[in-house]
Amino acid sequence: MVKKSKLMKVIDWILNILIVVFFIGTVYMILWRVFGDSPTEFQVVSWIIGLLSMAVFRLFTLIYGVNREVGEIKVGVKSGFRKIKDDMGLIKNKLEIK
Repeated sequence: MVKKSKLMKVIDWILNILIVVFFIGTVYMILWRVFGDSPTEFQVVSWIIGLLSMAVFRLFTLIYGVNREVGEIKVGVKSGFRKIKDDMGLIKNKLEIK
């Protein structure tokens, strides 16, 4: 596994905190609304949209990380096969000379 950059670690940390805050706020607003108190539907929906947007943004960062890993694996495999091909050609040339 490739090390994450410091910026990506900070972004992941901030996103996780925001997701927890929006989750707690959404649950609080829904419970507050269910028991007949103050928040309007717009406020509840705003918290839900905030939670969903943070979750989607977090998924994008996860997909970016996975895509980066898969891309590095593909490059490693391609260069590995290229090296094997070069080595096989070198061995064939040495065998033909002797």
